Amino acid sequence: MAGYAKRTIMLDFPELSEEGDKVHVIIRNPKLVPTQDLLVADVPNGPDGTPDQLAQLNAALGMLARLVIAWHVYDATSVEDDQPPLPLPATAERMAKLPLEIQNRITEEIQKVRGAGA
Repeated sequence: MAGYAKRTIMLDFPELSEEGDKVHVIIRNPKLVPTQDLLVADVPNGPDGTPDQLAQLNAALGMLARLVIAWHVYDATSVEDDQPPLPLPATAERMAKLPLEIQNRITEEIQKVRGAGA
């Protein structure tokens, strides 16, 4: 088999997992993806000329979603006792339903690569 080594990274979240469950996300290794996959789409300003924060957030979540190849996560917007699992593929809309802890951890993996190049 040819290709780069360590193409994926498994991010475990034991502090978010109930007993007998394993919340995790598997992402493409940011060290090995093309630069354009780590870019956040430009978002136009709102009618008042200020940045549209919600549109910027959705663009950033879309970039994070492009890295996700598998996951076992739940809809954190649900207040039900049994939160529904989120299906794949990852999308900006589904990423928005994840706990901030998971979003931040994926972002940290990207920052490790960006920081190494600075």
